[in-house]
Amino acid sequence: MNLAARKAFGPLSQQLRSRASLDLAIAWLPASCLFLLALLLYLHALGSPSLWFDEAFSVELARQPLPRLWQAIWGPEPNMELYYLLLHFWLQLTGTLGLAPTEFIVRLPSAICAALSVVVVYLFGKRYLSVSGGLCAALLYLLNYSTLIYAQQTRAYALQLLLLTLSWYALAACHTASRRLAGWWTLYVVTTTLALYAQLFSLVIFFIQLVTIAGLWLLPTAWREGARQRWKLIASAPVAIGLLALPLIPVARQTGKTEWLAQPHIHDLLNLLAVMLGGDHPLVTLLVLSCLPALILIPLAFSLQQLQRRRQPQPAGASESTTESGTLTDQRWYHSVSHLPLLWLIGCWFILTILLSFGLSLGPARLFSSRYLVVTMPAFALLSALGLSLVRPRLLQGALALLLVALSFVNALNYYPHAQLEDWRSAAMWLQHHYQPNDGLVCYNTIQGCQVSFEYYFYAYPISQAHFTNDAPGNLLSWQTDNGYAAPGRTPDAALDINAVAAYARQHPRLFYIVGRVPDSQAAQQVSAVETWLDHHYHLLASMSSAGSISVHLYAVTPEPSSEGSPASASSRLALAPTAPPMAT
Repeated sequence: MNLAARKAFGPLSQQLRSRASLDLAIAWLPASCLFLLALLLYLHALGSPSLWFDEAFSVELARQPLPRLWQAIWGPEPNMELYYLLLHFWLQLTGTLGLAPTEFIVRLPSAICAALSVVVVYLFGKRYLSVSGGLCAALLYLLNYSTLIYAQQTRAYALQLLLLTLSWYALAACHTASRRLAGWWTLYVVTTTLALYAQLFSLVIFFIQLVTIAGLWLLPTAWREGARQRWKLIASAPVAIGLLALPLIPVARQTGKTEWLAQPHIHDLLNLLAVMLGGDHPLVTLLVLSCLPALILIPLAFSLQQLQRRRQPQPAGASESTTESGTLTDQRWYHSVSHLPLLWLIGCWFILTILLSFGLSLGPARLFSSRYLVVTMPAFALLSALGLSLVRPRLLQGALALLLVALSFVNALNYYPHAQLEDWRSAAMWLQHHYQPNDGLVCYNTIQGCQVSFEYYFYAYPISQAHFTNDAPGNLLSWQTDNGYAAPGRTPDAALDINAVAAYARQHPRLFYIVGRVPDSQAAQQVSAVETWLDHHYHLLASMSSAGSISVHLYAVTPEPSSEGSPASASSRLALAPTAPPMAT
């Protein structure tokens, strides 16, 4: 090209590049707006509720030195390994920047992951439905009650949501993309593997994906042709994931930490959506109804299409969409057939995951829980958007979509007044204000002991020198055990041993006796026995209680009275205490 041609072509080339950049920016504008909207919703009041027990446990484990953390996640705490590691480095980063690990800071990664998953849902819906379908699915998912809950918790569920949503999106693209197949294959393998390390429940999802792949190979659709042409690529993905997940097998087999879940019944299955959508039954009904066009019309149209083909074979050279009376695309009834593979994929993701977790929970496993099944909410939103896309006329379709989004928004706002699960912050701050040097702290709570939650608030808001001593009865954390097994006398139940509490109290001028959740009537009776004995032998200086059945009693330790009130005889004077209500999850 001569110099004159280059001068003439230069401005045109620059204009084309500018136009391409503008088109790209416009294309990503909806996704960017959705991300900012989601982030605004998920960051609102992010630091207001106190951390509840599971969140405090996450922070306390993550802030351990890396060797101890590594030993814990490959020992007594194998679930959420990836999340604990990421949270560990996040706390190091924010600490280097001089930011205290407040509730807002420790929950921020979950809010960002949840907002990013909204973008993935939009891209999924845009690719396989339309821009409006993607927007509808993303907004319904963004405003989903369960999504909002786990976007504001210091747990692995938001990270798992992001990874699994990317995984399903990449799996669909592996069947349909015409280019960059290696990139989609890599994305599917990497995100699925990371999801397994982020939450062990992802193993259930991985099995569901294998069923989905098998169905896409068998269903006579356009996706089947693509799957069979690239069968080596698709078949190699589960093999690669299985090899990468091999280190999980030993630790996954020795973990059994879902025994707190009860065996589900059929009414739990029927009420699941009401629980996950915040209990708003009119909204649940409308969302279920929005799914029905997809669940009914697409299989029905496919059946009629197959029946018509059997009765009247197509002439040679005719396309799959041609019938004797015209083209299928000209008939709205048959147009929905093209969505059959998408319906199969998101149906497996949503319906089959729920049914499988329910079935497994009827046996020794306990996997039927809204916190685990939150991973089905992106599929539920996509299913609703798919159903709405089949509604005609368009005006009715748009009106229904706006109604569902508006109702979901109102329902999402109802989350914030009920976001408080357990108020450990008020109890910990009250204790710190009343703490004096050499005071003793005894804490009782199920599983790990309530020391976890108090230790977090002593660390995040250090307004006093309050701390737990190593010899305090009942204070034991999983990473302080030998391969998950506690030494005798070093269990949470030691805080219910009157003799152990009395021996510890004699070493301190004052004693804080703290009680968290009480799991059953037997534990409630033991708690009442200890508190009654303390009331008889020591002087109660002050007490407080906060949300989540958390109570703190401060005693001045005085010489014991006559042997008439000895620890051995204390329990005989006590009546059965009422059982504390079960905690919401």
